[in-house]
Amino acid sequence: MEVKDPTPERLAAFSDGVIAVIITIMVLDLKPPHDASFGAMRELWPTFLSYAISYILVGVVWVNHHHLLRYVERARPSIIWTNLLFLFFVSLIPFLTAFLAENRLNSFTTALYALEFVLITISFHFLQGNVVSDFGDDPQLRAMARTIKRRNRWALVLYTLAVPAAYIHPYLAFALIFGPTLLYFVPEKVETAKE
Repeated sequence: MEVKDPTPERLAAFSDGVIAVIITIMVLDLKPPHDASFGAMRELWPTFLSYAISYILVGVVWVNHHHLLRYVERARPSIIWTNLLFLFFVSLIPFLTAFLAENRLNSFTTALYALEFVLITISFHFLQGNVVSDFGDDPQLRAMARTIKRRNRWALVLYTLAVPAAYIHPYLAFALIFGPTLLYFVPEKVETAKE
C-alpha cells in the first residue's frame, strides 16, 4: 500500500480553523462597559482600535496564506512544519492585541506588537520558500514568488522600523505597521500583473 502525503485541503482546512479561532478569541476580548454612556464607550477606544487593526491584519494574513496554499499539490513535511511556525506567530496576535489595549497603546506594547509582524513576515517568507521549492514549476507561482519577496522585504523594513518608532510615538509605529497591509491587500493583482 502506497503511503501518500497529507492532502493540501487538510492543511488549508486546519489553517483556516486556526485563523477562525484567532479572530474569535480577539472578539471575546471586547467587553461592553458597565455604564451605558458615550464616555464609557470612549474609554474603550484602545481596545476597539487594537481590535480593528488586528482584525484587518489577520484578514490580510489569511487572504495571502489562502492564495499561497492554492499552489500546494501535496502537504509535505517541510510545508506542514513551516505552516505551523507561521500559524504559531499568527496565533500570538490575540494576546498581543489584548496586551496593547490593556496598556493603552504604550511604547513597549506597541513595539512588541510590531515585532510580532516582523516574525509573521519572516515565517511567511519561509513558508513561501518551501512552497516555491517544492512546486515552483508553475510560472504563475514563480512570478508571484518574485513579487512577494519584494513585498516581504518592504514589509520587513517597515515592521522593523516600527519597533523603535513605538518609542518615538505609538501612532507612528501603527502607521508603519499598517503600511505593509496595503502591499498585501490584493494578492491576485500580483498574479495577473505577471501573466
